[in-house]
Amino acid sequence: MSRFSMVARVDARHEVAEAEAWIARHQEELTSVSQGGCGCCVRTWLIEGPRELVDEVPAAISASTDWDRD
Repeated sequence: MSRFSMVARVDARHEVAEAEAWIARHQEELTSVSQGGCGCCVRTWLIEGPRELVDEVPAAISASTDWDRD
């Protein structure tokens, strides 16, 4: 399993919607999803799942954090 992150700016509604849609599409394949961020400016997700899903995260919401690992 890989760990990877997503971040969406709240004022860019399409980013939040894109992240939520991605998670919903892959929910059955993910072993862990933790949501964070302040909620007023950004929303973040720390995700664990199959390595091949990392490549499917839209570039605009892909993030790199200390959580990530291959």
